Amino acid sequence: MLNLHKLDLTGPAGTVKISATEATLLLAFSKSPDARLNFPQVAQCMGLASADEQRDNIQVRMVRLRKKMHKAGAEGAVIQAIRNVGYQFFEELAIGKS
Repeated sequence: MLNLHKLDLTGPAGTVKISATEATLLLAFSKSPDARLNFPQVAQCMGLASADEQRDNIQVRMVRLRKKMHKAGAEGAVIQAIRNVGYQFFEELAIGKS
């Protein structure tokens, strides 16, 4: 469960703190009909000017988010890169605001 107010991500293994940017990204994944975001959408969620110039930055941030999700108890490929497209989210995510 993603708590937007506390910026906590809770799973079977516990709770981890996430950044506001990571929460924005997870919220965008949850609102996307196929849980897929292209590179410009990911860059926009992260507050980056250009996805093409920031690919390395995006990759590093996605690795950090995956680690946090695994620390909370997610298993397997939580967020997977799709070559020349963007990223796909493979977990169910409940959103809480309190």
